[in-house]
Amino acid sequence: MPDLRYEFGGRDKVSSTTKQRMETALSGGTPDITPLSIYSWMIDDLNAPQWRNLVERGLGLCEHCWVAKRIEHGVEERYIEETRGASKYVTHIKSTPVGEISELYVDGWHTEYWIKSEPDYKIMQWIVENTELVADFDAYEKAEQIVGDNGLAVVTGFRSPAMSINVDWAGTEQFCCDLALEAPELFDLYQAQKKLFIEETQIIASGPGKFVKWLENLTISMLGPKRYRELLIPVYEHCVPILENSGKRVMVHYDGALDVIKDDIAQAPFHIIESLTEPPEGDMTYDQCRIAWPDKSFWANINIDCYYLPEEDLKEQVAAKSERAGKRGLAFEISEDLPANWLESVPVVLETLNELH
Repeated sequence: MPDLRYEFGGRDKVSSTTKQRMETALSGGTPDITPLSIYSWMIDDLNAPQWRNLVERGLGLCEHCWVAKRIEHGVEERYIEETRGASKYVTHIKSTPVGEISELYVDGWHTEYWIKSEPDYKIMQWIVENTELVADFDAYEKAEQIVGDNGLAVVTGFRSPAMSINVDWAGTEQFCCDLALEAPELFDLYQAQKKLFIEETQIIASGPGKFVKWLENLTISMLGPKRYRELLIPVYEHCVPILENSGKRVMVHYDGALDVIKDDIAQAPFHIIESLTEPPEGDMTYDQCRIAWPDKSFWANINIDCYYLPEEDLKEQVAAKSERAGKRGLAFEISEDLPANWLESVPVVLETLNELH
């Protein structure tokens, strides 16, 4: 993680700081200027003059922080690194009293997941059941120091149980096959992770921060509406009120197709849809989203291809997206990929949003 600490100064007086604009939008209000932010982990060196200039001009920072540490008792980890041809292979192994599981990365890409067979589910379940959660509220204070008035510290938790299995542990093919076959080992692991997820939620509720994010990375075509209602909605219904009662607002990272579950999302208790993306990545325009979810805030991701348009076309796209979404409860962000031409394109987006206010 790069060192993002930097003391910003010399800004002209404005009616709101970047932080206040982001807070207003994500709380369902209407900021004087719709903010644009970026995941801070995408920035290699915030002290570089180009990034300093963009933040001075209003580019917000989203600094994720994990306030519950996971301690896996009885687990021994090791890594094996190999070079095969021009590629680097890294095997991550976890050994437990009930067996061993491994995952593989090739040139940084996740190519093999922990769970490759039914016995692997039981090993992962054992790991989950022997995981201790310890509060680390200092992580939030450090995140706040990093962003200052230039962004938000966002508390990040596990993905929900089904999404942890899908995205982190089993991968697409294994998860989809085992879910379709209703493998009991998958559902046993789901229940174990659900228990840990609720425990983490209680820790987050007792700690600092207003905004909580679950990086779901939902692909509804893998899960289907029926399983969404069975496996995700009950978890949301149990955990969101716990956080809400502590004055927190909860967001889910949904960046893909959502139309098939739009009515379910309307009934879901979370407050913010984060990384919400229009077609072609998603399948709903922002005006359709407003009609479907009038009470939710949008932290909207601008399609990556827009950044490569000529300047006037990029301005038109940003203005059109803003008009479709409406200014209430709207913030934009760079959340999926950093455009290669960010130095030229991001100032255009910031300028356009300033002109629209």
